Amino acid sequence: MKYFFLHILLGLAACVYGQHNASQYIPTEIAKKDYGKSINSPFHIFAETRDSPIQWNDSLKVSWLQNDFTVKNFSLQARPDEYFVYQVGVWASRGALDNLDMVFSDLKSKEGKTISSKQVSCFNTGGIDYLGKPFSKKINVEDGKVQALWVGIDLSGVATGIYNGTVTVSAKNKKKSIKIQLTVHGEAVAEHGFNSGKGLSRMAWLNSTVGIDREITNGYLPVARKGKTLRILGRSFVIGDDGLPAEITSYFSSSNQRITDKGEPILSKAFRFVIEKDNGEAITLVPGKLTFTNEQAGSVTWQVKSSSAACVLTCSGSLKYDGFVDYKVSLKALQPLKIRDIRLEVPMTNEKSTYMMGLNREGGLRPDSWQWQWDITKNQDALWLGAVNGGLRLKWKAENYTLPLVNIYYKFNPLRLPPSWGNNNKGGVNVTEKDNSVLVSAYSGSRELATGGTLNYDFELLITPFRTIDNEKKYGDRYFHGGGVNAMSKVAKAEKAGANIINIHHAEDIYPFINYPYLDENTAELKALVGKAHASNKRLKLYYTTRELTKNIPEFQPFYSLNGEVLFPGPGNASRTEALHPNGPNEWLVRNLREKYIPAWYNPVKEGKFKGSFDLSVITTPNSRLNNFYIAGLDWMVRNLEIDGIYIDDAALDRFTLQRARKVIDRHRPEGRIDLHSWNHFNGWAGFASCLNIYMDLLPYLDLVWIGEARDYNRAPDHWLVEVSGLPFGLPGQMLEDGGNPWRGMVYGITNRAGWTGNTPDELWKFWDEYHFTKKELIGYWDKDCPVTTNNENIVASVFKGTNESIISIANWDKDEQATSVIVDWKALGYDPTKCTITIPEIKDFQDGGPLQSLSSLQVPGKKGYLILVKENR
Repeated sequence: MKYFFLHILLGLAACVYGQHNASQYIPTEIAKKDYGKSINSPFHIFAETRDSPIQWNDSLKVSWLQNDFTVKNFSLQARPDEYFVYQVGVWASRGALDNLDMVFSDLKSKEGKTISSKQVSCFNTGGIDYLGKPFSKKINVEDGKVQALWVGIDLSGVATGIYNGTVTVSAKNKKKSIKIQLTVHGEAVAEHGFNSGKGLSRMAWLNSTVGIDREITNGYLPVARKGKTLRILGRSFVIGDDGLPAEITSYFSSSNQRITDKGEPILSKAFRFVIEKDNGEAITLVPGKLTFTNEQAGSVTWQVKSSSAACVLTCSGSLKYDGFVDYKVSLKALQPLKIRDIRLEVPMTNEKSTYMMGLNREGGLRPDSWQWQWDITKNQDALWLGAVNGGLRLKWKAENYTLPLVNIYYKFNPLRLPPSWGNNNKGGVNVTEKDNSVLVSAYSGSRELATGGTLNYDFELLITPFRTIDNEKKYGDRYFHGGGVNAMSKVAKAEKAGANIINIHHAEDIYPFINYPYLDENTAELKALVGKAHASNKRLKLYYTTRELTKNIPEFQPFYSLNGEVLFPGPGNASRTEALHPNGPNEWLVRNLREKYIPAWYNPVKEGKFKGSFDLSVITTPNSRLNNFYIAGLDWMVRNLEIDGIYIDDAALDRFTLQRARKVIDRHRPEGRIDLHSWNHFNGWAGFASCLNIYMDLLPYLDLVWIGEARDYNRAPDHWLVEVSGLPFGLPGQMLEDGGNPWRGMVYGITNRAGWTGNTPDELWKFWDEYHFTKKELIGYWDKDCPVTTNNENIVASVFKGTNESIISIANWDKDEQATSVIVDWKALGYDPTKCTITIPEIKDFQDGGPLQSLSSLQVPGKKGYLILVKENR
C-alpha cells in the first residue's frame, strides 16, 4: 500500500505547488477540489486513445479535466479494414452512477459515406457470450471512481475518408456527448489488425463466434433417433415415458478397443424421480406427452410434463453426440406440501459400476456402500461409476450453478450449494449395492413448499467411454516435453529421443508469459520454430489454457476494465494463497490493481530477448468472453503460425469451448492434438476433487491425458486404471511424477514423456515399433476374458494380442520381490502352445533379454515387471 499513499502524496504536493501538467495523474480527491466547480453535472466524460489505457479507478490525468471533450473533436486515425478501438472515460464526480448507458451515432463524411452505428460497440456494456449468444451488462460506477469504457469500430469495407459522429453517455437523467472525428486512411490492414497485439484490434476476439456451428467434431456420429431410442457412437439411450433415462447401453468391447454388435446394459432399471410426502406416501405423477423439441445432427432435445393434484414436474433432456446429457428438471407445487424427501434414484448394473470416482472418493474400486453429504468447502458435486467399457458420470446442480475455480484457487470461488439438491446441507448421495444392482440415491431431505413454489433439480450425465482407444495415437504419438527453456534446441532433442510431437511450455525463452503465445515480439520466432519442427517431420504444440493470464499483454487494462468479467474479482491486495503468495500479492499488483483480483503464477525471465522481465499473472473468470478470445487466438495461431495443437493445464474451460477448439484444430491442422495435464486436486487446497471427474466433460475432445503431477505411483492398480490410464474414457494416458513406473505403466500400455524426468521412454517406443503395437489389441487384467492371469495378488498381467505374436505385460505392485506363475488360456489367446516360443526381449534400462523355459515360476523384482514375447511359429 506504500505505493498508493506515495501516489496520493505526490498528487497533493503537485496541488500545493501548482505543478499540474497535462499528462500527470492526480487522485480523484484532488481532482474534485481543483476542478469540481467546472463540472456542472453528476459525471465527467473524456476520451483517450488506445495507446494510453486508463490505469486506475481512483486517479485522473489532468488533461482529461482541462479539456472539454463535449465541444472539441476528439481526433482518431485508423486504416481501412481495421478493427479499431479507443476509450471513453467516465468519472462519477458527484455520487454513484447506476445503469450507465452509451449510444453511438453513425459516423459520416462530407462526401456522404457512412460508418453505421451498428459497426460500433462498447465491450463494457455487452457483446457475444461464450455460447454465441448476445448479452448486455449494467455499468455502475461507484462514487468518486473512474470507469474506462472500451469502444470498438469494425472498419471492414470502410472507404478512406474523414468521418464525424458522437458517442453519448447518459446517467442520472443527464446526457453528455463526445464529438468523434475518425480519419480512415492508408493501405488496408491485414486480418483486421489481429496480426499485431499492440493495436488492441484483438479486443474483437472477445465477441468471436469461431467454432460455433452445428457440425459435429471428427470421429463422432450424428445422433440418430428411432422412436424413443437415441443412438450415438458406441452407445444407445432410451427415453422413458417420464423423460428420464429408461435404458442406457454400451457397445464398447471390454478393454475399449472396438465397438461390438452386442451391447451391455449400464442401467439395471429406469431412473426414478421420487417425491415423498412427510407421511411417507410417494406422490404419483402421470406423464404427459413426450415431445421432441429440437433435433439436429449434434443433439436431440425432448420434454415431458408429469402431473398430479399436488405438483407438476417438467423434465427437459438433451443428448449430445459426444455422450453428454443435460437435464433440466423443474418441480412446481400446486398446493402447500410437506416433504420428507425428494430424490433421484439411478439403478446401475453391478458390472458397469465396478469402479468409482468422486464425492470424496478417489478413483478405484467401488466400496460396497458410500455415503456423502453436500459440503461446498469441497469441489465435489459429481460421481462416476463404471467399467472400462461403460459407465456414467452424474453431476447435480441447479439454477445458481457456476463453474468453480480450480487448483489452489478453489476457495476463492467454490461451488454454490444448489437450493434443490443441497437444501441447506440436508441433501446428499448414497451408493448401495444389492443383488446384481448398485443404487445411486441423490436425496435432498425434508422441506416445505408453498403453492407455486419451484425447485430446479437439474443434473448432467456423461456416458463413458466416449470413443475407442486409437492405437495410432496411443502408440504412435511420442511426446517431448521439457528439456530446458531454449525452445529452438528442442527439435534436435526430440529427434534424439525418438519423439514426434513437441510441447512448448510457457516460461521459455520465446514463450515467456503464461497463456499469451502470440505476443508481437515472439510470434516470428515461434513461427520459425514450428517450421523447423515441420522440416524434421515433427508436430509442435503450445501451452495454452485459461486458468490464469499474464499482466504482460496489451489487453490487460481493457480486460481489467470489464469489472470481473474476464479477470476474476477476488480479494485483491488482501489475497493469500498458501503455495504461491502466502504473504500477499506481488508489489506490482498491489500498486497497479489494488482490488478485485487474485494473484497467480509468477516467474522471473532469465533467458532470451525477454531476459530481466517478470511474468506475473492473475486468475481469470470461468465461462467468460475470455473463452471467445481464447478460441479466436487459437484460430489465428493454427492459421498463421501453423501450430499443431495445444497443451492444456488445469483449465477454466467448459466442454462447449473445448469442442470449438477441437473444430478449429481439425479444420486447419488435421493431425493436430490436444492434451490435458492436471495436478492432483485431491487435497484441501483444491477441494478434494478427482481431476478426471472435474474435467470429464472435456475428455471427448482430447487426444491424451497427462494426469500425473503429485501422483503416488505406489497406489493400487485400480487407482491407476481410473485416474491415470485414461482407458475408461477412450483416451491414452501418460505418467508424470518422477517419470512414473514404466513396468506398471506397461500393464496399461502407457509411458512417460521424453525430456521430462527419469525413465526415458525411447527404448520402450522402439519396442512398440519392433513388435507392431499399433496392430495389437490390449486385453487388460480388468477384463474377465483376459487370457492371461497370475497366481499372485500383487502381480497383474495384461496382454497385447496379435495374430501370431503377443506381448504379455506383468507388473509387481509390491515393494519386495515376488514369485508368480503366469497362467495362459491358450484357447482364448488363439495360439497352439506346442508351436509357441516364449522369450523375454532385451529392452535397455527395462529388462535383460533371454529365453524363458516356463511361465510357471517367475521371480519378479519389487516395483518392476516384465514384457514377455509369445510367438506362434506357423
